[in-house]
Amino acid sequence: MSLTLADVSKLTEDQARETFERIRWPDGATCHRCCGSVEVTKLEGKAHRVGLYKCRGCEEQFSSTTGTILEQSHLPIRTWLMAFAILCSSKKVVSALQLQRQLGLGSYRSAWHMAHRIRHAMSKEPLAGLLSGTVEVDETYIGGKPRQKHGLPKPKKGRGTKKVAVVALVERGGHARAHKVERVDAKTLGKAIRENVDRRSTLMTDRFGSYAEIGSTFLGGHYTVDHGKGEYVRGAASTNEVEALARHCRFIPSRLKTSSRPLL
Repeated sequence: MSLTLADVSKLTEDQARETFERIRWPDGATCHRCCGSVEVTKLEGKAHRVGLYKCRGCEEQFSSTTGTILEQSHLPIRTWLMAFAILCSSKKVVSALQLQRQLGLGSYRSAWHMAHRIRHAMSKEPLAGLLSGTVEVDETYIGGKPRQKHGLPKPKKGRGTKKVAVVALVERGGHARAHKVERVDAKTLGKAIRENVDRRSTLMTDRFGSYAEIGSTFLGGHYTVDHGKGEYVRGAASTNEVEALARHCRFIPSRLKTSSRPLL
């Protein structure tokens, strides 16, 4: 299901909740505790809050937001869907302050937490399927700006830094993924790309040598741009979309990368 900001803005809160339920449970409500059990009952009446379900197996009550980044949030589901639409449709970084203004939030802190939760969800393993078509790949590093200590050499930026390495992959006109990796050599990057991209796709990267081996295996070809020579677009070859995603990744605290919290 694809929703634009205009689509979401027309929804009431009840319609937004129903939309979120269809996104999370396309085949009907399931209990997250009982490994997807469909033996659930929707609780009706004034005694129960709207959107509440009960599992007939474990008897736990839950809603569509249980076990997701929306759980325990005081913000309306409609506001969350609007935030998803803004962040997922933007090719550049959306700041928390900009999100606060666009959503009309009274608190910058709320916008900050919302943006970080959504970026964290975007960085997690997708449910299924491989990226296909034209796929851009790039690596980035998160963990804050390196600080130079007195008497020591200036900290490295980019490749060679001690910060956490992340490989980002973007399907043009489609999905995006980001994964923490131990190193950015040919073996590690190749494994990440093989596990996430259909071999029939066309691969777009920069001229980093570690992409050469895996790039040669793609039936759609491997095209590169040379940033070292100031080249960012050459015909259809570019990595602009994935670089925008990589900038999003830099706003994700490294401590969140190993979170075990279940996400949507």
